[in-house]
Amino acid sequence: MKKWSIPNLGPVVQVAYAVENLKDATSSWSELFKVGPFFIKEHIPLKNVRVKGVHSTFDHSSAYAQWGPVMLELICEHTERLASTSNKEEKPLPYIHHCAVFVNDVEKTSKNLKNLGFEEILYAETLSGFPFAMHDARKVFGHFVEIYEPNEELTNFYRMVEESSQSQNKE
Repeated sequence: MKKWSIPNLGPVVQVAYAVENLKDATSSWSELFKVGPFFIKEHIPLKNVRVKGVHSTFDHSSAYAQWGPVMLELICEHTERLASTSNKEEKPLPYIHHCAVFVNDVEKTSKNLKNLGFEEILYAETLSGFPFAMHDARKVFGHFVEIYEPNEELTNFYRMVEESSQSQNKE
């Protein structure tokens, strides 16, 4: 199956929806669309966080499942929403929060996205030092673009989520 791609970046590997409540959202997706199983990570610890270019925090919880050819993430932001701005009303939840793409070099790709006018809205690292960034591409795509390099830990997680989905669908 051909994968959806973002121009100049490559195939989308994940679609994320911002939700108010992970339990309710995972139940809905499971019941309505038979998506699952979900793997939930509460209050994901991060370090070296920048939000809109300023040292900050980003407290969020996420649920992950396979949705056809892509991973589905349901994201619940516990701190101020990345999409909120002082001069606009917040979008009602749920909405497409971001699409994620594997890249060869986060720093280089981040610079290229900035040159396209997609400012970095979030940069962070996992506690193991794995960097990722989100860029504000709402003016073109209506959502953020998340980029990260596909290291072994991440690709193993993607594989586990996909294989779990296949096992569930065989039952």
